Amino acid sequence: MKMGYLFWGWYTIGLILMLTYDVPDLLHFSNGLFLVFFAMYALTLERQELRSKNLQRHASLSIWARAGIVAVSTYILEWFGTETGYPFGTYEYTDTLSIFGEAVPIAIGFAWIGVMVMSVLMSTGKTLLTRALQTGFWAMLLDLVLDPAAFANEFWLWSGTGFYAGIPLQNFISWFGAAFLLSFLFPLYHEGRDSRPSRSTVFLYQGMLAMFGLLSLKEGLVVPALISVLGIAAAEGVHRYASSPKKQMV
Repeated sequence: MKMGYLFWGWYTIGLILMLTYDVPDLLHFSNGLFLVFFAMYALTLERQELRSKNLQRHASLSIWARAGIVAVSTYILEWFGTETGYPFGTYEYTDTLSIFGEAVPIAIGFAWIGVMVMSVLMSTGKTLLTRALQTGFWAMLLDLVLDPAAFANEFWLWSGTGFYAGIPLQNFISWFGAAFLLSFLFPLYHEGRDSRPSRSTVFLYQGMLAMFGLLSLKEGLVVPALISVLGIAAAEGVHRYASSPKKQMV
């Protein structure tokens, strides 16, 4: 079975359950597995990007080595964050995303792989710095929708004193900073004329925004839902209007 079919099938079933009923306690492990499938599908898209542009030889790290660094470094960062309140703020995980009952879900490292790969592939910058800035933006934009929905559904719990849906500003700044720095692990995918992200990448980003936007709307969180709509439109605009060869099909 192709990873795309597995991911989108899991996505569809899970979203329907969360919007209409609830994920049964017996199947809570499926939430963590979704993040694993998210990471694996994003890596599939990255591998396709490397092959389509013949960049394998120019990448200083293999896909798997890079994914490992992202997963381990962000897991440590998340663990440190839950222990100290830095850099994201004061929060703690529930067991909703845990696969083996761990305090900081292992799946969070996979989630960061998916977020990083997707945000890097969404970025059209042709230098490392401009690409890093764009990567930070796409990651932070996603979190503006993801975090309120996740908090409302008790994937993790904030202290509730933040300015935005009970979430502190430092969380979003830290998301931007983490994505900005981690982007330097990735090769430049858009050095040539074609800087447009692939349709599959854009659809994945839009799908994640749509999922958390709908979950936000279900919880009465109007602002995150509106941001999800704007983010979906922005992603579509990047795909349609970023520079591309004249004869390339949309």
